Amino acid sequence: EWRRRALHMLPGFLPLILWGIYHRDPLSWDCRAYLGAIVIGIGVATAINYRRIARRGEASNAACILGYTIPVFVLLFTTPAKAELGLTVLAILAMGDGSATLGGMLLRGPRLPWNRSKSWSGLMCFVLVGAPFAGMIYWGEAHNPGVPYMTSLGLALFATVAAAISESLDSKIDDNVRVGVTSSLALILGQCWVGW
Repeated sequence: EWRRRALHMLPGFLPLILWGIYHRDPLSWDCRAYLGAIVIGIGVATAINYRRIARRGEASNAACILGYTIPVFVLLFTTPAKAELGLTVLAILAMGDGSATLGGMLLRGPRLPWNRSKSWSGLMCFVLVGAPFAGMIYWGEAHNPGVPYMTSLGLALFATVAAAISESLDSKIDDNVRVGVTSSLALILGQCWVGW
């Protein structure tokens, strides 16, 4: 599970690398192509090596990989002037969802009343780690025009809480799909609310 968590959380640092590379706002086609190739490359590499991170009894999990990559890919390509949306979803998926599993494993604690296989500690770790990291990513990328950090944090908190609740539900739909779609919709809704 540790290798799986590391692989799950590592892509969350890609936006920090992007800060050090000059890119126009809105993202140019070549920048979107590079980012898309990186996202797809990570997905393909994960699919090829999935047996190394598979849980017991799991052969492959396309929904896990696609749920992680498609929301980020779609947002980066459809909203190039708002790259912070796709990168913030990536941060929520990587750090929020990744921390929920680690927190639940390490801290244990009382179970959620609506899903006995999930814990309050996992839900709280999702929010307490995911929201500040996602807020920082949103703030760092939303530089044209600049967005106050508290606004960035508020949007990230709204999306992270929505994604954490979605992740905690007892559902047959893979949690990466739920987290990716929920955080995307929440960020778009929040963005519309504070002003596009």
